Amino acid sequence: MFGLPITDASYFASISLEELKHVLRSDNDTPMPMLGERHRALTEAGAVLLRYGGSLRDFMRKGNNDAEQLVKHIVESLPSYRDEATFEGKKVAFYKRAQILVADFWGIMEAQGEANIPNLNYLTMFADYRVPQALVHLGALRYSDALMNTLKEGIVLPPGDRREVEIRGCSIWCVERIKAHLWSLIEQRDGKRSEEINSAIIDFFLWPYAKEHHMEMAHIPIHHTRTIYY
Repeated sequence: MFGLPITDASYFASISLEELKHVLRSDNDTPMPMLGERHRALTEAGAVLLRYGGSLRDFMRKGNNDAEQLVKHIVESLPSYRDEATFEGKKVAFYKRAQILVADFWGIMEAQGEANIPNLNYLTMFADYRVPQALVHLGALRYSDALMNTLKEGIVLPPGDRREVEIRGCSIWCVERIKAHLWSLIEQRDGKRSEEINSAIIDFFLWPYAKEHHMEMAHIPIHHTRTIYY
């Protein structure tokens, strides 16, 4: 489950752009968007996995079962995971794909009875486009009229645009506040603090909730950004 044959990892590392274009071909004339970026990310991942014998488990082992170290290891090893932006002169790091890789790895390990990432609370929610829509639908997040109109017009926000960064950043903070409130409710009920609920679990609830209730929240636009980081 956690490893690829060396030949498969080699294939991902060496697949040509034309081969990938054929693999990801559409059933109509619409071309796959960002094909070059997808190709670079795939060959990068294949090359990195080859250093670990094609094994994701061996790659993740370098993080010492520590969520913070795992995220750092991933973004240092894979440039396509360095999900960063500049906001008011300061670097902000979202690391959505790196964090969800850690959370998915934890989920698989837990299902096998091998979970051992004690500081999973280091992870935030995985900031993309679908969870913010759910947060607005549930009344936990509110967009300004100007932003709502921009999103309804379908305007594509460039990666790193202030509006895109604010939507993602505010979504993270919103989920952190939800998590803190849930902790408080559990402490009031049980008389002791519990951190079993974390931002990753809340995200795991919100994302499929948004998919399941997409008709109910169709009036709430998602933001459109062409990026490799979602």
